[in-house]
Amino acid sequence: MYIIKLQKYLGQQKAITDYIGTNNIEIINSNKTSIGQSNPTYILEFKNLSRKLVLRKQPEGQLLPGAHAVDREYLVTDKLSQIGFPVAKPLLLCKDTSVIGTQFYIMQFVEGRIFTDPLMRGISTQEKREILFEQARVLAQLHNINYKDIGLSNFGKPENFYQRQIQTWTRQYKLAETNNTPGMEDLIYWLQQNIPQQHENDIVSIAHGDFAINNLIFHPTQPKILAVIDWELSTIGNSFADLAYMTQCYLVSPIQSKAHFGGIKGIEQYLDLPKYEEILEVYCKARNITKQPDLRFYTVFSLFRLASIGQGVYKRALQGNASQVEVGKLFYDLIVKLSNDAMEIIKSISNNDPFGIQEFIKNDQPRWGQWSISERAKSYYYRVREFLIKELFPFEKEIIHEAESRPQETRWSPLKKLHEIKEKAKKQGLWNLFCTYPTFGKGLTNLEYAFICELMGTSIFAPEIFNCSAPDTGNMEVLILYANNQQKLKYLLPLMEGEIRSCFAMTEPDTASSDPTNLETTITKNDQGYVINGRKFYISGAGDERCKFSIVMGRSARNKDKPHNDFSMVLVDLPHPNIKIVRPMHVFGYDEAPHGHMEMIFDNVQIPKENLIWKEGAGFEIAQGRLGGGRLHHCMRLVGISQRAIDLMIERAKVRKVQGKLLIANDSFQQKIGELETLLQSCRLMVLNSSMQLDKLGNKKIFSLKSLSETKAYVPKVAQQIIDEAIQIFGAAGVGQDYYLPLAFIQARTLRIADGPDELKQLQVYMRGIHQLEAMQNYEIYMLIILIVFQVIALKPDSKENNCVFYNCHKEWHQCMYDDVCEKKLVFCVTRYQREQDAPYAMGMFLDCLIFEHEITKKLLSCVIKKCKAPEGGCLLEAYDLYYNKM
Repeated sequence: MYIIKLQKYLGQQKAITDYIGTNNIEIINSNKTSIGQSNPTYILEFKNLSRKLVLRKQPEGQLLPGAHAVDREYLVTDKLSQIGFPVAKPLLLCKDTSVIGTQFYIMQFVEGRIFTDPLMRGISTQEKREILFEQARVLAQLHNINYKDIGLSNFGKPENFYQRQIQTWTRQYKLAETNNTPGMEDLIYWLQQNIPQQHENDIVSIAHGDFAINNLIFHPTQPKILAVIDWELSTIGNSFADLAYMTQCYLVSPIQSKAHFGGIKGIEQYLDLPKYEEILEVYCKARNITKQPDLRFYTVFSLFRLASIGQGVYKRALQGNASQVEVGKLFYDLIVKLSNDAMEIIKSISNNDPFGIQEFIKNDQPRWGQWSISERAKSYYYRVREFLIKELFPFEKEIIHEAESRPQETRWSPLKKLHEIKEKAKKQGLWNLFCTYPTFGKGLTNLEYAFICELMGTSIFAPEIFNCSAPDTGNMEVLILYANNQQKLKYLLPLMEGEIRSCFAMTEPDTASSDPTNLETTITKNDQGYVINGRKFYISGAGDERCKFSIVMGRSARNKDKPHNDFSMVLVDLPHPNIKIVRPMHVFGYDEAPHGHMEMIFDNVQIPKENLIWKEGAGFEIAQGRLGGGRLHHCMRLVGISQRAIDLMIERAKVRKVQGKLLIANDSFQQKIGELETLLQSCRLMVLNSSMQLDKLGNKKIFSLKSLSETKAYVPKVAQQIIDEAIQIFGAAGVGQDYYLPLAFIQARTLRIADGPDELKQLQVYMRGIHQLEAMQNYEIYMLIILIVFQVIALKPDSKENNCVFYNCHKEWHQCMYDDVCEKKLVFCVTRYQREQDAPYAMGMFLDCLIFEHEITKKLLSCVIKKCKAPEGGCLLEAYDLYYNKM
């Protein structure tokens, strides 16, 4: 802290000098308290003075919006102190950050007891009861205060507290998110769908927000609260949120962590604490409430909020600016634990069906099979399906008619009916489902999204409705992965909100796009930034009047040795006076307005240097990163298009007669449907398998890249065949405007070119197969790894030493384990090997785990080497890394 500046400043403040009795201030101690992880708090001691002061400040570094507002703490405690409510009386608020680097406020020091151990070990049973009852009474006292009467009318909005709080803490959590945490995503999803009606006793009042036992200062010898502290989360809110927070420990299981003690669920009877119902009874009596409320929803909400706060602490700890850095780093385990406990409470509320999908799944089990799909993802699937049936399909022909019948002056404006449906989807939270990245997405995996994206493929309009349409999805991935904060603020956020559209300018009319090193558009550096010159065509989305920027790829250097380092990507604001839209390029005679595929001329387009994405020469690297899940989205949608085509064929066959016989009864038709369904299922399985490999291996491993190329080469071709067969069944109507089939055929056919021609994809399959074959030449080394591991932990099951090795290795390995399925596989295959059952099969399973779980397996091998002191250990790990990287 800035001691000299601070003591000089305090000596000039009347409120301080009046309280301590002098302006001759010399700080001799500024001890940071161990309480709290948010706003750092210090006890100030002065030379020759008995009185102490407490300083509470904002933390250093970048803060989340609205967080750490010490001015709000000062305001609420000042107002409450004036009516005698027990708080540490505030004396001074300083917003001048030049004094100690941040805003802070000063309050009186209150001598007393703070119970940092929630179990209050060492305290008698009777005093424990009196302390907790006092806590309940003081909370009721706070809620009985009329906040308007004490000048806090503007301290918060009184209406829709839970909706606003869930939105706020979801936003705060997402801004601080460092990992995709399924339990938190489940919580966010469930809370948004299950806000209860206003309870008559859940009154609007001053809400403390963190009314825990360690935020209370008790009398040194009596069970009496002298001060309620840590008002950072206080606002005007609903009283049951505070009550649930205070009592949540009774519904949460214990956790051994310095970050948080968890709760006392299952052990409360052994701790000499009052029962849950007794605490509620004291509170209700003080509030004149006759019937104890069911607090389970409010407890879930409190746990979610606490976990969101924990995520903020964890991120600040990783950045090094948490109040207690080392303790802060333990918070991620706490977040996982709290979210899991909250989900257990939700299951008790919902009869073990948190997302209300068991009735759907009961009749739909074959769809999900053994794929690893969360209940939340299934819920999204059924909600998207229901939305399409109710909100889109009935209006599809109306939307097509609107697009085709508009005059030229409004041809490139958004379709009104489509925009209305899009707003409904956004309001229902069916939005940006494609995004698998922390902070920005819904926490779905590529595999989970593949099922949902198949639904979106059933209509050409569906992807835009859910803000999941190309090229916006690919551009969002680029900005998420490679843009700086200023670029994200300007381009990414409005794109993710659906406020604007975008385009991606890469294809050129005079070069072979199958080899992008042929690109001729130039991006030349100058003093002002960069100048772009070139011609692009088939730039999808550029016709839409909502298209406000383009990502342009062009040549920024000429390097014969490394041609892939010659290209960069830049952001260009649209419209631009030096960019001319020459014409809309047609696709089989359609201009596809208002989306469009434009030919554009870039004529000395000057952009600032800040518009460069990532770094010069990184264009190809960005392009590869851009095509992560986006590489598969087209194929996911084509499965949906093909399924709809087959469904339309069957519907048509039920009402069309040929030679007096319904077509559905025709043997050749039935055989044809069987053939097409088989082809479709092969496409679906290829898409799902590629999605799973993307989740497991990422988009840079030969395994996943080969699978992607296979899928991209196969699926569009088969989809085109299926749709063509459907058109044949419909006859003349199949190529007309009354049915979806012509648009579906166009989409399938163009996708055999749009993301690279079939021939290039098949060549990639061959090349990646060769690389895989080369990697397999290290098979002997790989088998050596497997044999050493099995010999160490499996071959001598009767050896106490080896069993101990296996146990310790597995225990250490389990601590870094996130995939339960993989863990069970490993334990299973080792066990079977020990029993000499199906040894080759067991080794095969182990091989599969090693391929798909690189880091986890590497840690397991490290454990084995360490425990057995294997001299060849270093070489073993090096060989494994070499093999895996080639794969």
